Amino acid sequence: MVSFDRERLENYLSEVVDKLKSLSFKEALSYAIFNEEDEAKYYAELAQKAKRPSVRALFLQMSDESLEHKERLYSLFKKVFPDEEPVKVDAPPVEVAPFYPEFEKVEDYLHALEYCMESELFAKKTYEILSTKAEDEEARALFAQLALMEEEHYERIRKVYELVSKMKRRKISLEALEPGGYLFEDRAKARYTFLDVIGEDRGLVITREHPKKIRSWMKIDVPVLWLSESAMKMSGVRTLPPKLLLDKAEDIAECVSSENLRAVLLESAEYLLLETTEKDLIKFLLDLRDLAIERGFYLIVSAEKEAFTPTSWAILRANMEKIE
Repeated sequence: MVSFDRERLENYLSEVVDKLKSLSFKEALSYAIFNEEDEAKYYAELAQKAKRPSVRALFLQMSDESLEHKERLYSLFKKVFPDEEPVKVDAPPVEVAPFYPEFEKVEDYLHALEYCMESELFAKKTYEILSTKAEDEEARALFAQLALMEEEHYERIRKVYELVSKMKRRKISLEALEPGGYLFEDRAKARYTFLDVIGEDRGLVITREHPKKIRSWMKIDVPVLWLSESAMKMSGVRTLPPKLLLDKAEDIAECVSSENLRAVLLESAEYLLLETTEKDLIKFLLDLRDLAIERGFYLIVSAEKEAFTPTSWAILRANMEKIE
């Protein structure tokens, strides 16, 4: 773990709180708008430097979300103050500035993610304090909302950090991963692992989510098989009724070979229990896992443990590797 100058951070926090607690709602809203804009730019810069696909996607997600937050706050500003524009506030930034010098020196992914997490927690703590100390009632409510936004950012970063740090502790390298089946209880971690496994190559995502949403999340134009009963005639979208997937293990393997794909991500496998028995679903997943081993690709499955009986889950765990 990297070390932080706690005394410096506490002094900085006190300075920010002292400056912001007397702001009007308009000033507080303006301050937040400019902070989200700066955060979006900074995460975009980090994304350009990141070589690991999961970390790059994470930083792009953070940048996009910060821009969305900025637009949401700006829309609120124009609704309340239709004839005005946000004003610059003479107060230290809370999102990135306290950690910027450290970020510039960091090359290791784990350390970079630790600084990101600390940055988001710092912003969250600052806004939480302001939500109780701000003199303006509307500003207090705004700061409480901003604290929740920062907590969401922190949780997103934490998932990638846990994934990368666990692989490092267990001395698992992406290059050393053998073709076969990998089981995840956390869907986001499965997605990030999928991105790292395919690298600059291509992979197939089998999911209940719309392809546009998947590609937006992953920040790449990934092939998607959308499990849908009602979207069979949509142009440009590859779809399949969920109940038909269970007979397609061999076809999926053939698709991997013919399209030169490196990995298959099957999301939320428990959804298929609506279409089949637990026994048949386990058989399908293990058949696909065997084909992955035989033909040299990676099968990454996310599933909710609670949706399966203990026996079925134990069978899955015994036959598929667990990284998270």
